[in-house]
Amino acid sequence: MTAPDYFDGRLFTALRAFVAAEQDAVFCGCTFKECNFQGADLASFSFEDCVFADCNLSLIQVAGTAFKGVKFERCKMEGINFFDCCRTVLSMHFLQCDLRCASFAGLPLKRTDFTDCSVREAVFSKADLSGSSFTRCDLARAVFQQTNLEKTDFTTAYNFVFDPESNRMRKARFSVYGLPGLLEKYGLEIE
Repeated sequence: MTAPDYFDGRLFTALRAFVAAEQDAVFCGCTFKECNFQGADLASFSFEDCVFADCNLSLIQVAGTAFKGVKFERCKMEGINFFDCCRTVLSMHFLQCDLRCASFAGLPLKRTDFTDCSVREAVFSKADLSGSSFTRCDLARAVFQQTNLEKTDFTTAYNFVFDPESNRMRKARFSVYGLPGLLEKYGLEIE
């Protein structure tokens, strides 16, 4: 068995195919800028303290992939199923990303920041989002079911609808404008 390719502190710009397609690869402190990895198989790759900026990562395969201290900025990330990624070192942050139809089901995502993102139709069922924040995020049709939302900040999030009785929500933060999304199941008319 050969050792994985190792990349430290490198800048990758405008890649259209992955640089280490034949085997696992480890990326530490690397930046990926304007790369198109749509549909790529990144299974068992490792990304530590990396930045993805202005990249298309839609539909990538991430079985066994490690994301530790990874920042995604202005990335298109539609339909990614993060469920199979490595959970032991999982730490990601998202800024102005399109995460439509992504699945974070069952993941430990404590203190994860989602800022100015479209998280429409994403799935967070059974995830641990305690201490996370959804700053100015569109959560239309996002699924929160049996999710730990304790101390999660939704004060500027919008278009969300979920059942407080089906989620752990102690000390979660909401604005008064978010109340209709929490009370929808009761059929109340709020003005």
